[in-house]
Amino acid sequence: MIPGARPSNMHTSIRRQNHKRVLFLAVFLFGVIPGRQSLAQSKPAGATSPLCNRENALDMIKQQVDVTKTFDDSFQRITVLIRAADLLWRYEQDKARAVFTEAFDLAKEKEKDQRGTNSVLVWMEVPDQRYVVIRAVARRDPAWAKELTQQILKSANDSERSAAKTFFDNSLTAARLLDSAIQMIDTDTNAAFDLARASLNYPASSWLTRFLYRVAEGNQQAADQFYAQALAVYGDRPMREFLYLQAYPFAWRETLNTPIFSFYQVPANFVTNQSLQRRFVQTLLRRAQQTLEAQVDESDIYRNANGELWPGKVQLLLGLTLLEPQVRAALPDLSPALRQAREKILVSLPVETQKQLLQPGREISTTPDQTFDEQLEAAQKQTDVYERDGLIATAVFRSEKENLGDVIQAIDKIGDADLRSHLLEWLYFHRATAALKAKQFDEAERLTSKVEGVEQRAYLHTQIAKGLLVRSDLQPHGREVLDEAISEVRKAGATIFAARTLLTTSTLYAKIDLSRSISVLADAINCINRIDTPDFFSDDQAVEKRTERKGKGGRYQGEYTFRFYMPGLDPESTFREMAKIDFDTAMSQSSALTDKFQRSLSTLALANVCLAQAQQQPKEKPKKK
Repeated sequence: MIPGARPSNMHTSIRRQNHKRVLFLAVFLFGVIPGRQSLAQSKPAGATSPLCNRENALDMIKQQVDVTKTFDDSFQRITVLIRAADLLWRYEQDKARAVFTEAFDLAKEKEKDQRGTNSVLVWMEVPDQRYVVIRAVARRDPAWAKELTQQILKSANDSERSAAKTFFDNSLTAARLLDSAIQMIDTDTNAAFDLARASLNYPASSWLTRFLYRVAEGNQQAADQFYAQALAVYGDRPMREFLYLQAYPFAWRETLNTPIFSFYQVPANFVTNQSLQRRFVQTLLRRAQQTLEAQVDESDIYRNANGELWPGKVQLLLGLTLLEPQVRAALPDLSPALRQAREKILVSLPVETQKQLLQPGREISTTPDQTFDEQLEAAQKQTDVYERDGLIATAVFRSEKENLGDVIQAIDKIGDADLRSHLLEWLYFHRATAALKAKQFDEAERLTSKVEGVEQRAYLHTQIAKGLLVRSDLQPHGREVLDEAISEVRKAGATIFAARTLLTTSTLYAKIDLSRSISVLADAINCINRIDTPDFFSDDQAVEKRTERKGKGGRYQGEYTFRFYMPGLDPESTFREMAKIDFDTAMSQSSALTDKFQRSLSTLALANVCLAQAQQQPKEKPKKK
């Protein structure tokens, strides 16, 4: 270069780009920002970082794809590959396809590894990763997703020819098909129904009802039509399958006379279809007549909650009994036939079975729904303390509309101290949640103070603060409640729920005090780093507490499960929100995560924000010569 001459525009541009890349790598690799004195002295919210651009974002994504090769856990590796491929699709589709293919191949290997176990818990806790990949692909290329689905179904059909194919395998295949169909309803309805139709080749389960209710949220007519198809398919299947179809036409929220007790979320706008009700009842009556005239299938049995084996005839009787009140109200012309069938089947059973079913409190009871007071009165008449406790607990679980003081008095009458304590905590938590929905923040605070669990109290405080911070006049108190949540959660130690609360609190603070937000985010990261293999996915964002359920004479009858649903943010969603406010600080903080999986997800979240911002920025007008 000639001394004293200015560098060309091209060389200036290259030097600037190189400087930006060096600055980017310094932040990304070492978590420091050159020349920055303190993280608390961040640039104003909403400011755009020179590091946050499309080129750097794509580099970050590709780096995370390479990082996955160091992962030991295939589930984590597949998760990151899916996220990365989805982000790359718009910009480098060939690369994205290669990453999706890598994820699918890994998922197939994972499925082969799991074939050695028949544990329902293992299978259901870890979803079939092949379907997880397909759901992600469907958002980008539905045709390709359909091809991958056909590969899975072909593999499943081929394995059916093997003698080793079991009812468990078939049931699991159906559950995974329907679970994937539910996940795909919003992104590709046609693909969702393809999966659901494929599931009809396998045993029916509660997943079918869940799928129907989910479809009905947006298109009940389509759900009704699919139910009619399912009824035609399962109409002559064993009772342990057929009775799963009883819930949908009658808008039941639960089924208690099936192999697995199932609970459902019925859409608020759901309207029962009397035509479907009639078709189901007519099918049930036909099955009852066949049972009375012909020899029953001895293999049609299942084990109930008490560990007793119920034959298909007993299951049929329970189905008739549970339906009788609704048939009497909605289909009165079929009521006499149903009642007659129920009585005939009952007397056709062995005398000992009849006595067992007719015992007070057993499933065969046809007592109409009782009020809360009537349930308590019936419970007090029980001479067995365990039976009495069980009836009171059942009444409490259904007491959401009852006066709080009356419900507490009922719980105080329970003899089992553990059951009494769990019920009280469950009651206060759920009443506090209801008060929050009604925006009754004072009442929610009062109820929260009575909740025993530290994690539950901290979660409720964050939700109360979220409501208070919306109003400027309530913001000072909202900050006090946020600080109370932080104080509570520190008592819980290093847990996933503590980390969720801190992450959520950090995001809430970001809207009113960025410096405080960054400080709490650092606390959250320290909490996460103290957890061995932090997992924000598998717990369904709920704490579950259990206590023994005892029947007459103290006989073990299973467990009561008390579920506390406490949704909160994970590192990925937190850094996505923080990056929108201060990208440089978010990137610096994400590098402090010691868990590779959480760090990769957080980095992809940062890249996502940059790509979104680059997409929104207007193109520069060409400069005039």
